Amino acid sequence: MRRLHKVIHVTNQKHLITRVSPNQIKDLKIGQAVVTKNLTRLGKILDIFGPVNQPFISVKVNPGIETPANLVGEVIYSLEEKTSQKRRRS
Repeated sequence: MRRLHKVIHVTNQKHLITRVSPNQIKDLKIGQAVVTKNLTRLGKILDIFGPVNQPFISVKVNPGIETPANLVGEVIYSLEEKTSQKRRRS
């Protein structure tokens, strides 16, 4: 679990916008899960945009989150993807 930053804005489409550091960009992927500190799944990374030295991410919120506006100011986290190993058939 990696700390991203505080949610700074919620769009009309209910996407969360947050700033990330340039060092974090290499570890983030479109579709990666985003959670709260309590491991409540908020959604997935939809887009990475903005200037290279101060990028932003957009998070598509899960339908179960009814009031994403309440998340403004809350710190969010990304879940690291588990690498799956393919099994060989013998």
